[in-house]
Amino acid sequence: MRISVSWSWESLWIWLFWCIGIYLMLELVPFLVLGLALKKTANVLVGPYLAVAVPCAIIAPLIWWLRKWKERGVDPKRLARRWGASVALFGVTMVLAVSWSGVNLGLMDPKDALGGLILSILLSVPIGYFTLYYMIITRMSSGDMGRLDGPRPK
Repeated sequence: MRISVSWSWESLWIWLFWCIGIYLMLELVPFLVLGLALKKTANVLVGPYLAVAVPCAIIAPLIWWLRKWKERGVDPKRLARRWGASVALFGVTMVLAVSWSGVNLGLMDPKDALGGLILSILLSVPIGYFTLYYMIITRMSSGDMGRLDGPRPK
C-alpha cells in the first residue's frame, strides 16, 4: 500500500492537524529535557510549552495559504512579500513566547528580558523578512520553485 500525503494539501484542517501535531511532538522533547534539568514539574512547564506552540498555530495556516497562492500563480514579488511578512510575524511571536517563558521559568530577570525582547524583535523582523523575500525571489526567478515543495511524482 502506497501512502500519499498530497491529499493533505487540499484541506486546511488536515494540514493544521498534521503540522501542529508534529510541531508539538518535536517541541515536547526539549521541554522534557528542560524540566529534568531545571527540576520543574509538568504544571510549571505547561504555560511555556503552550506559549511556544502559539507561533506554530499562527504560521501553519499562513504556510497553507501561501502554498495555495503559489499554485494560483500569484506575482512572485507579492508572494515573496507575503512569505517575508509571515516569517517576520513568526519571529515576533517566537521571541515573545521565549521571553515570556524565560521570565515565567525564572531564567531571566524581567528587566533584562524587556531589553532583550526589544532588541530581538528589532533584529528578527528585518532579518526574517528580507531573508525569505530574497530566497523566494531567487528561487522563482531561477525556476527552482519545485524544490520548495520537494520532488514531484512522475
